[in-house]
Amino acid sequence: MTKQQEVVVNKIKKTALIVAATLMLLATGVVLAATYLPADQPSADGGLIPNPYGPDDFTYQDGYMTCLAGESWLGIDVSHHQGKIRWNEVANSEVQFAMIRLGHRTVSDGVLRLDSYWEENYAGARDAGLQVGVYFYSQAISVREARQEARFVLNALNGRHLDFPVVFDWEVYSDSGRNAHVDADTLNACAIAFCEEIAKAGYEPMVYFNLDLANRLWDLELMQQQGYSFWLAMYRDTMDCPNRIDMWQYTETGRVDGIDAPVDMNLYFIYE
Repeated sequence: MTKQQEVVVNKIKKTALIVAATLMLLATGVVLAATYLPADQPSADGGLIPNPYGPDDFTYQDGYMTCLAGESWLGIDVSHHQGKIRWNEVANSEVQFAMIRLGHRTVSDGVLRLDSYWEENYAGARDAGLQVGVYFYSQAISVREARQEARFVLNALNGRHLDFPVVFDWEVYSDSGRNAHVDADTLNACAIAFCEEIAKAGYEPMVYFNLDLANRLWDLELMQQQGYSFWLAMYRDTMDCPNRIDMWQYTETGRVDGIDAPVDMNLYFIYE
């Protein structure tokens, strides 16, 4: 092969590599265009709505987390662990809403109990002008127990007005707890049973989870299809969950005027 022929061959090889690379980029672009969807539009195959926010969309302002890329409300969630709360001081801070623990099922013997501060917290928060929702700490191991929990919540609410959802807060307390070996099918059936009862009574249902339980047990696509909103516990300085979240519990060590103990802090996202 002559030197001139070698030059021609090399040019052909380079051209072929450039063409191949361009085709790969175009193919990638087609895939991205096919899988990316706006935040308010689920995929045709029932996939989860993607998270519209990224790591750079969050920061602290005046000591509280805020979303830079969209509207959000700052809130707390409280139980008897916070003791007596001076709600007018809370309302004079930047806090806009409170999620109040109404009750729980005990982790050992499965007894249903009201939170000793729930009525006082509900009345105090509302009188101070805050938006209010409630949650129930579930240890349900069957659909029957989940429905029992929902009816327990509704009986305690007794028609009270809520601005925010009623939350099914199912957590595994320990590896030896009564619900430690509940499988995914049972958990999701329990969640639907609880939320159905809540919705029938005219309240908005919500489910609470962390990423570990979401990955191991929760069928979030099924929950989304049912129309239930999501409350994520992720104690970080940014929220990088891949799917859209309605409320983010970003710390358990927050400090708020009017509350002497550490308190969970939350952002509630307002989607158009």
